[in-house]
Amino acid sequence: MDIQLEKYKLIEWLMEIKDNSTDNVEWSEEVSQIETKLIKKGLNDIENGNFSSHEDVMNRLKSKFSI
Repeated sequence: MDIQLEKYKLIEWLMEIKDNSTDNVEWSEEVSQIETKLIKKGLNDIENGNFSSHEDVMNRLKSKFSI
């Protein structure tokens, strides 16, 4: 394996990654309407306290699957 070639490929790949922090595009313009609705619903659920903690979810899974 040619390490220099691998480094070059990695640099090319990194240069192709889109840096969203420099864009002025809103996230909602880059996702579908369905995805936008689901994201907004999830954020609304969080604001209204409609969520489960990681610990609660893990306990339910352990109980359900006898882990």
